[in-house]
Amino acid sequence: MEKRIQYITGTAITVEAFKNRLCVLPKENENFVLPSPEEVKSVRHLLGLSQTGLAKFVGVSYSQLKGSPTIRKWETQVGKTEHRPMNYTAWRMMLLAVGVISQDDIENEVAEYR
Repeated sequence: MEKRIQYITGTAITVEAFKNRLCVLPKENENFVLPSPEEVKSVRHLLGLSQTGLAKFVGVSYSQLKGSPTIRKWETQVGKTEHRPMNYTAWRMMLLAVGVISQDDIENEVAEYR
């Protein structure tokens, strides 16, 4: 996979750098935090997707003309009335697709629930 760089508040974020973020941990880990709107947007950009493209990928509603209200809400600043927290499963799919987590990570997470 080609090396891509995305910027969050002036800091370069690469796929490698994302691997150290708390939002990448499995949700059962006590240190897990939901991704911030900036992290959601950065991973979307690392994937090279528009909001509509991401909506199609994760299976949420969208309009060709207006984009996706769900993705917009996930990327809206915390504290604003329109903000909604990111769906965990969709977030894991994004992380897997961009290469931040691996299939082994998913399989290990599934094993935890057996």
